[in-house]
Amino acid sequence: MMHNVLIVEDDKIQLEILANTIRTHYPGWNIQVASNYSDAKALLECSLNTSDLFSLFLFDIQLSLEEGDRGGFFLAKEVRKHTDYFRTPILFLTAISDEGVFALSQFHCYNYITKPYTPQDILCQLEQMLITGYLENSLEIMDMNRIQHKIRANEIYLVESKAHTLTICTANGDFITRQFSLEKILDVLGNDFIQCHKRIIVNKGHITSYDKSSQYLRINDHSVPIGRTYLKNLETKALKRS
Repeated sequence: MMHNVLIVEDDKIQLEILANTIRTHYPGWNIQVASNYSDAKALLECSLNTSDLFSLFLFDIQLSLEEGDRGGFFLAKEVRKHTDYFRTPILFLTAISDEGVFALSQFHCYNYITKPYTPQDILCQLEQMLITGYLENSLEIMDMNRIQHKIRANEIYLVESKAHTLTICTANGDFITRQFSLEKILDVLGNDFIQCHKRIIVNKGHITSYDKSSQYLRINDHSVPIGRTYLKNLETKALKRS
């Protein structure tokens, strides 16, 4: 699977080593680089405007030689402002381990690596992300029995609100949770999902047909009603007549 990676490191030698290490080990991945905050922010905004999203960020915490510079933290704050990047893993690079601990708590980053590090240190972190599914756009759901499930977003085809719970329908079964509101989970799931009814969210990629006369969707053998309030937005962004 191809992943888009953004590496931000002000030391251009380290930046080149990082990029080449990942390209060599994962030749199918798309690696973009920046050496300062402004260039990184421009790449971030471009990814959002084109919906060509990054699946992993590697940020040096100090992005200049100025004492006290913490540009990587400001960049992480910018990333987390956008719902499409609520859960995208951030791997911080730092010369001070205490800063990594701060990053874990404040920016929900995946992990941090203390300098100096080796290419193998980076590759070990990436391998662990792949094994645990952190790069697969997965959602951690606690069901009504307080059992934690990791569910890939693209496996979810429908989310329905019922009596203060959410039923999350996936290719591997249904999960019931009180962990999210319908509005909150829509924000977390991102642009592949759209609300079609006051109680229902659907995955646009799983819609198989749309009957305009009855105003119902067909999605994975389910007939799903469309609320009048949501019809125009659905027709614009997700629907084709059948």
